[in-house]
Amino acid sequence: MTPGRVYQLNKVRLPLFWKFAIAISVTVLLFGTLNLLFIRYQVYRTFEAQIERNGLSIASITTEQVIDPLLYNEPAAINNLLLKTKSVNPDIMYLMVISPDNKVIAHTFSAPPSNGLINANVLSDGFTSGIKIIHSLSKNDTVIRDFAMPILGKRLGTLRIGFSEDVINKQLTRASNMFIFLVFGLLALGIVAAFFLSYIISEPVKKMSYQVSKISLSSLESREYGIDLHTNNILMRLKNMFNMTDEIDVLGNSFNEMLFRLNIAYIELERTRQSLSQTEKLASVGTLAAGLAHEINNPLAGMSNCLRRISEKPENIEQNREYISMMSEAISKISNVVTGLLDFSRKHEMNLSRIDLIKHLENSISLISFQIRQSNIQLIRNFESYDILITGSPNHLEQVFVNLLLNSVEAINERKLTGNIAEGVITIVIKRTNGSVNIDILDNGKGLPDDKIPLMFDAFFTEKKVKLGTGLGLAVSYDIIRNHHGQISGNNIPGGGFRISVILPETIEF
Repeated sequence: MTPGRVYQLNKVRLPLFWKFAIAISVTVLLFGTLNLLFIRYQVYRTFEAQIERNGLSIASITTEQVIDPLLYNEPAAINNLLLKTKSVNPDIMYLMVISPDNKVIAHTFSAPPSNGLINANVLSDGFTSGIKIIHSLSKNDTVIRDFAMPILGKRLGTLRIGFSEDVINKQLTRASNMFIFLVFGLLALGIVAAFFLSYIISEPVKKMSYQVSKISLSSLESREYGIDLHTNNILMRLKNMFNMTDEIDVLGNSFNEMLFRLNIAYIELERTRQSLSQTEKLASVGTLAAGLAHEINNPLAGMSNCLRRISEKPENIEQNREYISMMSEAISKISNVVTGLLDFSRKHEMNLSRIDLIKHLENSISLISFQIRQSNIQLIRNFESYDILITGSPNHLEQVFVNLLLNSVEAINERKLTGNIAEGVITIVIKRTNGSVNIDILDNGKGLPDDKIPLMFDAFFTEKKVKLGTGLGLAVSYDIIRNHHGQISGNNIPGGGFRISVILPETIEF
């Protein structure tokens, strides 16, 4: 393993149902196995005690019955007695009477018993009975419980009775099968319970996860959020029929409340953003006011001259017609300037539509044309085409262009104060690239310190002198471009100056 390198194993996704199912299955099977062993042991001990009581009782009775035939040496009577006793109890496999010298006097076998069986349970002196477990290889390894009972203190011999333990095994098997059936029944119920539990837990969690993945500015704005904990699903109805709540309900309600508060915060943020945007726009209008006055005063001065000339020679109809035409053009110019500024300063909703990009860029240039001329700045247009249509909000994009161009004008004026340049130059470059429109605004102004460039789009950040900037222009522009699904960035130009790059998609999918 390479030192310093962290290796991460791939995580295996295990649904909640399988976690519950595995946990319940392991618990039920472990519990069932332990109980099965315990029950088998208890049942075996119970039947063992019962068969020992029965065996000793039958052996004691039979012993009393064979005393007389033994005393009168009647082997046939003894055999008949043994066969009768065996026929009465089907669990008895054999009976035999063994003499004191270990010889078989009578038995119920079809053939003489083997020495191994005869010597398998030899009763020691002084014992009133003896019990031994014998495994018979002749009948599928049948287990035999052999009882030995002395006849008259072993003076007449020993009575041996062999009881089959098949009855115990059958009872054990029956009890085990019944318990196994119950265990698998509980296991099936446990799996059903696991499904029910996993569903009522995972369903709200899945809804929350889905809502989290869906949350966006548009969903908050349309209030398409929240989860419904009171669904019509039959499993959820079973859960809710008792009118009880649990941690999942608390989590779901908290999630809905969180989304509601997030929506309220978003609404307040939108109001603040729009207020800042309008505040910055009105600040720009204040900057443009000087140009507005100049654009109005020049036509007014011309109109005043025309009126003076008309008043001097009112009878000169041709001259008056010419002056009236000039005054009409002046009025139209004033109207256009005022209308443009009023339209720019008015608050507009961001409604995206197909617009002519160059047209609205030229509108922005006309608004600051006075500042450009007054600052002796050369404006260079380098457009790939004059026919570029994009999806956008015209008033908001004009606000962006005005902000960027005013920043360039002010940066050039500040650099002029240092004496580094005599004439300012602003170059606007527009070209299409892969379904997008790239707009670069380059100036030979003072630029920004490299460590300040990452902060340039922060609200209230400005490098302008006190009272000359609000610090909102680039922040508002960034927000507008982002809402157009575009990008805006800036960097210093080697040798002096700054470049602002705006990338706008030609088409926005709604």
